[in-house]
Amino acid sequence: MDTPDQKKQAALNQLMAIGTARRGQLSEQYYERKAADGTVRRTGPYYVWQRWIDGRKHSVRIPAGAIAQVKADLARGRQVQKLFNELFAGLEQAAIRGDAESKKIHGRSRRLKAGKSRTS
Repeated sequence: MDTPDQKKQAALNQLMAIGTARRGQLSEQYYERKAADGTVRRTGPYYVWQRWIDGRKHSVRIPAGAIAQVKADLARGRQVQKLFNELFAGLEQAAIRGDAESKKIHGRSRRLKAGKSRTS
């Protein structure tokens, strides 16, 4: 079984191997308009990459020829997020273990101090 440090290093190695990645989603948009004869004409699809940055939504229109690359980048972005979550969980576990060790050490020192009398 891997140690927490080995798991952390494995996640970092996987992150370093990822070339390009994107957050967000890719949406298809269509536009409808009425022609002079009254029929509705639909144009599209137009592709839009959308993501949130600092609480604001950012949208970028993507050319049809770049769709495959953007979809691959978005899939790698989900992989990056998963790896970050695993890495962060490991870091939190290490912090919790550190808290437990700190309590053991502090608890022992309090007991030692409590056993001594002030008159000695």
